[in-house]
Amino acid sequence: MEQMIPVVDKNKCSGCQACVNICTHGCISMEADGEGFLYPHIDHARCIGCGLCRSVCPSLRKPDMFVQQQVYAARHGQMEILLKSSSGGVFSALAEEILKEKGVVFGACFDERYRVFHQWVDNESDLDKLRRSKYVQSDIGQSYRQAHEFLEQGRRVLFVGTPCQIAGLRNYLNKDYAHLLTAQLICLGVASTGVWQRFLRENFPSTFPQEINFRKKDGGWSRYFLGFRVGRQWVAHSQKQTLAEKIFSFFSMTPAFVFHNLFLRGYLAGLFLRPSCHLCLSKDLEKRMADVTLGDLWGEWPDILTPKNKHEGVSFLGVNTPKGAEYVRKSGIKTMEIDARQAMLHNPAIFRSCIPHAKRSEFFVRWRKEPLNALLRELLGIKPFCVTLVKKIYQRFFDGK
Repeated sequence: MEQMIPVVDKNKCSGCQACVNICTHGCISMEADGEGFLYPHIDHARCIGCGLCRSVCPSLRKPDMFVQQQVYAARHGQMEILLKSSSGGVFSALAEEILKEKGVVFGACFDERYRVFHQWVDNESDLDKLRRSKYVQSDIGQSYRQAHEFLEQGRRVLFVGTPCQIAGLRNYLNKDYAHLLTAQLICLGVASTGVWQRFLRENFPSTFPQEINFRKKDGGWSRYFLGFRVGRQWVAHSQKQTLAEKIFSFFSMTPAFVFHNLFLRGYLAGLFLRPSCHLCLSKDLEKRMADVTLGDLWGEWPDILTPKNKHEGVSFLGVNTPKGAEYVRKSGIKTMEIDARQAMLHNPAIFRSCIPHAKRSEFFVRWRKEPLNALLRELLGIKPFCVTLVKKIYQRFFDGK
């Protein structure tokens, strides 16, 4: 029994589920805590103390990381794919190349209740399930085991996930496969599944939306918003602005739709991220967990981010291994090499953990007891719309005179 995995500090456990996948006796399961995050639970009666769970836990044994080699601004060559993607469509280009080689692609998708979980696909018609960002923690399930089975069969595998999920996969496999390509996402952190499900129930009590897009591009890639489609209409958190909202946008110099994105604003503020995301063990200034790094290219790049590109999307693409470089070349991604330091300064989530919101603890004390929308507005300091509008008008014309 001494070899059993210890109860890992919640500030270190990323919920990667490597321990669940490696346990041959099925005595480890994932259970939600009071904040709505999954943590490993051990059935002590079934545990034989083999120590496999300890050997794969990234918080106990961190895999060696790869030194980042090059950084590119990158885009998919097809406009249709660009508009379907959260950024520049680099994931799709890499996945299409793997599928051409009769391989398998693992990534995050929604189930029918918009819970997020990892799934594999082996044909292009199913690839759209894995496109677009999901800012909620993905349930890995048995994905590491499934990836291992495909690799042992000699099939190529692309595995996409957060850096901690890639760390869990690499520890689980415990060897390098020439036909495995890993891609880590630039990750601010993962939101609580419990909070996300509560948010959906409160805002859509009778029927869930037919579609959800965390990075809807109607207003452009750099002005993305969280959209919900009910019937044929995108509602609740849509880009469509009233006259009052346009006035607000003019006086505040802030896109008015941001005012409505309560869940997205809470996520970006670090109000309900997993504790380990605030002290991420998988981030480093110069090193990465995966063969390639995928995310958004923010900042001012006059030769790259033209008005047209800002609408369609441009990816940050980090190449960290020769294998990653080979697949970037084979996939035909349009690339332009850029200064890595400058790119990372504009997207510091690539190497730095998110600072928790000052009222994070208060949020989780109250989130099950009070209406969630009202609680988010209060803790995020969002005033009633009319009050905010009047304040902005006053500041524009009278403040300081």
